[in-house]
Amino acid sequence: MRYLLTIWFILLATACWAQDEKCIAALNAAGEETEVLCVGQEVTFKDCYDKVDDDKEYYVFDYKGESPIPTPSSTNKKHTYTAPGRYKVLQIANYGSTSTDTVSRVFEVKAAPEPVFTTQSCASGAVSFTITNPEYDVYTFDFGDGTTQQTDGSSTITHTYSSQGSFTVTLTGSYNGATCQGISSQSVSTLPVLDRENPTQIEKLTVLEQAENGSIQLELSGLVPGYAYTIEQYTGDFRQPYIEIGVVQDVTGATLTQTIRDVNTVDGTWYLARPVDACGEVSINSNVISGISLNAQTDEEQAQLNWEYSPDFSAFEVYRNGTLLQTLPGTTSAFTDNEVTCGQTYSYYVVGTGNDPQGDRYTSVSATRDAEVTSTAVPAAPYLLSSFNLSNQVELTLQLPEGETVSVATIEKSIKGGPYQQLAQTQQTNILDESINGQPVCYRSTFTNVCGNTSPASNITCPIILEAERQTDGSINLSWSAFTGFPDGVGQYSVELLDENGTLVTSYPATGRTFTDQTLSNDLPVLRYRIKAMSQNGTGVSFSNMVEIEQDALVYIPSAFTPNGDGLNDVFEIQGKFFSGYTLRVFNRSGSVVYEGTEADAAWDGTDNGREAPAGAYAYTISFQTSFGTTKKRTGTITLLR
Repeated sequence: MRYLLTIWFILLATACWAQDEKCIAALNAAGEETEVLCVGQEVTFKDCYDKVDDDKEYYVFDYKGESPIPTPSSTNKKHTYTAPGRYKVLQIANYGSTSTDTVSRVFEVKAAPEPVFTTQSCASGAVSFTITNPEYDVYTFDFGDGTTQQTDGSSTITHTYSSQGSFTVTLTGSYNGATCQGISSQSVSTLPVLDRENPTQIEKLTVLEQAENGSIQLELSGLVPGYAYTIEQYTGDFRQPYIEIGVVQDVTGATLTQTIRDVNTVDGTWYLARPVDACGEVSINSNVISGISLNAQTDEEQAQLNWEYSPDFSAFEVYRNGTLLQTLPGTTSAFTDNEVTCGQTYSYYVVGTGNDPQGDRYTSVSATRDAEVTSTAVPAAPYLLSSFNLSNQVELTLQLPEGETVSVATIEKSIKGGPYQQLAQTQQTNILDESINGQPVCYRSTFTNVCGNTSPASNITCPIILEAERQTDGSINLSWSAFTGFPDGVGQYSVELLDENGTLVTSYPATGRTFTDQTLSNDLPVLRYRIKAMSQNGTGVSFSNMVEIEQDALVYIPSAFTPNGDGLNDVFEIQGKFFSGYTLRVFNRSGSVVYEGTEADAAWDGTDNGREAPAGAYAYTISFQTSFGTTKKRTGTITLLR
């Protein structure tokens, strides 16, 4: 009993001592005592037990330990802090003693920032939330669907919505022991549900570069914004059949073209795309499509293509230089292109097409591979044709074997049966020999093709050499050498007469290699002859050189004239043909010139300086130009009759 009484007295003494203790309390706007203060919220300070009269109670709200203690100017007990931190509050009061008492207490002032959080929408209505500025003691999420959840903000939380749509999420942050709090809101949307009946489709796969660190391009459809898509390549290893080679992110529409780099595209293998949400959940993959690995090599003017792929294709298209070359069944893996030219480089690619189980069409395009065609085969001999042109130059035409292209052609020439010597080396197939002087000449040729292989010598071709001679009876005798060069020989020679423009006037068939023209033209001042040789089959033609025979000028000069004005033979004038221009001089018996004129002047009318000349004989000289430009002169007498 004695011990119990002792304890009771001790407790009573302690309670009385506590009631005498001097202390400071902080009250919020609701009049509730608070341990933690908030920036921007007004608080009221008081002594804990209301022992001090209000007019004897002063406060320093941010006491720095100054000495002497500052004396407040008023008894204001309310204060609003504008910045977070720890503040010492000093109370200056009279608790009934004769002296002034001071009491201090440190309060923590908290800020109330707007909480910040991020969201990630995942499949099946799941949305994850992460607080990025965890300053509050407690956070409360209102998910906008009638449910809430508290967290301390240290880890990501996930909420699953039971329906699809957009929701306004509100986050409230608060401190323990304080009324201040921060609030923020943002809208979140659940991811659309993926349609398993219509998954993502790889419509086209193109191998941009075939190499160990190559690249591919994918054309995708059926994409759903909000999902990422992993691009995977088949490995052939059952432990890990597919490996990720790229990721398609930031999808904004249903279709997209994406290039994946640093991919081993040496083998023709499968590729697929898988949708992945932000939480890492993988959904049903796309169709599976194979890349095509193409190799091209050449051998003896052939381009041989081989390609590797994984099933399944219904058809392959082979393209050369961007043009469709051949369409092949989907089981084909090789093609030989025989329509190529040696020395040329060709670009090939293969397009495979097929349909997935849903019936959607897909396309796979190989990388472009170049092939330079080579050959060691000796080309066949070319065909060489010789023929004179109208300028009496030999035109040589080199005809190459079908499919050949000349790199350089060598033309050789033999004069009068002498040894062959090089005339020219050229890339042209039409050559002109201007160094012809009427001597018999023959030609032959070889060519080197673009593969560097040289042909045997061509046929020998010798153009026709024509000679012409005027006979004493005025006829023209023509003779010519035989043409050599037609594979089937000469079938017919023809003599051609041309005008000054090289236009054919008439033609005569010839037997043998001579011809005499006895019916000379009455219209041509110059007779231009050439020989035409035609092959047995009528397809080959070659012409000889052209020879020119000048016809004699026909000058008609009267023996007398009668200038009596009867309109008949009143003047002395010159007529004729096969000459061009003349000058006429008439002399009297004393040798004086009584008339001088040209074809452009008026004829002599029998006057001398405007007076009638006496009748009698007069001498004359006439100078004229032949068709070849030669000047000829004739003299005689003319009788003037009155």
